[in-house]
Amino acid sequence: MEKKDLGFGEQGSAQSNRFINKNGGINVIRKGLPFFRPYDLYHSLISMNWTKFITLITASFFSINILFALIYACLEKTALSNLYNKSSEIQQFWDSFFFSVQTITTVGYGAMSPESNWAKIISSAESFIGLLGFALVTGLLYGRFSKPIMKIKYSKNILVAPFKEGKALMFKMANQRSSKLIEAEVKVILIGSKNGKRVYHDLPLELKKINFFALSWTVVHPINDKSFLFQQTPKNLKELNAEIVILVKAFDDSFSQVVYSRMSYKYNEFIWNAKFESSIFEEEGKLSIDLQQMDNYIQTQES
Repeated sequence: MEKKDLGFGEQGSAQSNRFINKNGGINVIRKGLPFFRPYDLYHSLISMNWTKFITLITASFFSINILFALIYACLEKTALSNLYNKSSEIQQFWDSFFFSVQTITTVGYGAMSPESNWAKIISSAESFIGLLGFALVTGLLYGRFSKPIMKIKYSKNILVAPFKEGKALMFKMANQRSSKLIEAEVKVILIGSKNGKRVYHDLPLELKKINFFALSWTVVHPINDKSFLFQQTPKNLKELNAEIVILVKAFDDSFSQVVYSRMSYKYNEFIWNAKFESSIFEEEGKLSIDLQQMDNYIQTQES
């Protein structure tokens, strides 16, 4: 029999957290790395969500300008022209701040200008930092927009539902983007811990590949006598610390590249004896899908 290992090793524990986070990230902590890791910094900036990215860029912009405003304020009074004609120190700080903004963005409206040699040296350094900073942000924005990402919505829970004359494990997923995904393929693997060892079990699917991922896809693993889940109970899966790992890949027609998505369900996200409600309907002669209804299910009688 072929040995199975997803890359998480063989040492297992019944107390382990999930391996795949809800956002698709791999839940692994790396220690002993060098302090300076520019590649990791770039990867973090490319991978973080847009809210964090915009907040970080905005905070960095204001922080740098506040720092240079304080530096200008520490110079002699004649370092900047028209700075100390103001009535209050607060107004002088604000003028220094907006002079810094004009310098770092190379705008320069002309109302203020550096007069002393130190002010000219500092403003030149700030302009250089501004050029490098905006070039870096431009590259990051291009990298973020050009990076092919599969945006898949998965159902909140995974169900053990009636299927034909028995039961099946089911979850739903749908493409949230308007891009066309073709040749979509999914693989489902159960990870558990038994006697201090990590175990892996492939869960064969009724349909593991579709040509056009246009609507939602209900992925089905029939629970028959060949399935590892056959005659398993919620208590058994809890003792096993079971996690269902889902790997999806498809060809994105917009980027002309293969894209990937990851997701997992822990044993406590199983809903037993339930089935999904339909989220696909016809509207004005066209098929439509309501992504907000993907999580809806109804309980069934236990068989």
